[in-house]
Amino acid sequence: MGRQVLKASQRAAMTPARVLQGLLLAIAIAVLAGACTPAERPALRVASHVWPGYELMFMARHEGWLDSKAVELVATGSATESMQLLASGEVDGAALTFDEVLRLQAKGTDLAVVLIFNISSGADMLIGKAGVDSLAALDGKRIGVEDSALGALMLHKALQAAELPHGAITAVPMTIDAQHGAWHDGSIDAVVTYEPLASTLLVAGGELLFDSSQIPDTIYDVLAIRPAALQRRTGRAALRALLGAHFRALDHLRSNPADAGYRLAIRLGGDGPTALRTFRGLHLPDVHTNHRLLAHGAPRLHAVAAELLAVKREIGAIATSAAPVPQISAEYLPPPNGQRTR
Repeated sequence: MGRQVLKASQRAAMTPARVLQGLLLAIAIAVLAGACTPAERPALRVASHVWPGYELMFMARHEGWLDSKAVELVATGSATESMQLLASGEVDGAALTFDEVLRLQAKGTDLAVVLIFNISSGADMLIGKAGVDSLAALDGKRIGVEDSALGALMLHKALQAAELPHGAITAVPMTIDAQHGAWHDGSIDAVVTYEPLASTLLVAGGELLFDSSQIPDTIYDVLAIRPAALQRRTGRAALRALLGAHFRALDHLRSNPADAGYRLAIRLGGDGPTALRTFRGLHLPDVHTNHRLLAHGAPRLHAVAAELLAVKREIGAIATSAAPVPQISAEYLPPPNGQRTR
């Protein structure tokens, strides 16, 4: 009996300790399980490199107007990197030129254009180095240009204006993030480029030879989304939130440009006035204009697609003008409010 009574006492004495141990073990397991569980993926992931027309999304995120738990903006070094992420499915959407969207669509990445960020009217430029101060001076020169129909279009139109054949120059393919180094190491004599690099090169002594104001209403920057992401209710809600945040930032840019410039400089570089200058040559469509351009069959975008494909055919980049055009939708835009573009 003595041993039995002793065991009972021991059990009575040890019960609180065992309960405490059990609680601590349960807490540890819960903590470890939480640590091993991957963070919940945002409903929408959108890739973007630095370009003035895209920066309103980032300003909206910085100001807390965009919930980063619902929409993740993935910063990239170039449009090429954004396209690679979109094609691989690592992101749900990307900020790109309409030409770049057409390229992805032609290679089998199904996309929907849901927003027009900007229309270039001077922001895309052909800039020459010292000694290349006219279009005629391009003869025999090396010209850095992105490997895209947009780059090809700018170069094609510039050579037309110069009355030079394509064989008169050497096109040097390069992404935007390689252009600054190529300019300074002497591997190119001129470059087809855009802001904010364009302003840097002009300040450094570059000569503006041609810009997109000479081919108006042709170069569009858009937001392209994989339709599969919009099959989810959370994806549709996240996209509507992103578009609403973009237009809220656009309203702030118009109503208080000095303050907006300071905030945009965080990614564009320089001070507020410098950041604002990178928007020169850009038309920023508001909600009303986006509805007009994206709804009712989007005839203007279809016409631009046909022109870009024609240029590709003319320079031998494709054998036929037939190519799939992405879906174009105004469905996710905020309701039109009657405002007009500036």
